[in-house]
Amino acid sequence: MKIELLKPHTHAGKRHLPGERLDLDETSAKWLIDLKVARAATPEPIKQPSRKGD
Repeated sequence: MKIELLKPHTHAGKRHLPGERLDLDETSAKWLIDLKVARAATPEPIKQPSRKGD
């Protein structure tokens, strides 16, 4: 499950900042969401190459 951090968090020994996205197992993700440390991440828009002149 993809989450977006709302607060600083250390995961697997690495420090992560608010706004970073992590892909966690569902149990860990829900635990962080319940603690209000993270929220479910919205899908990132697919970046399509732009055409010149459009």
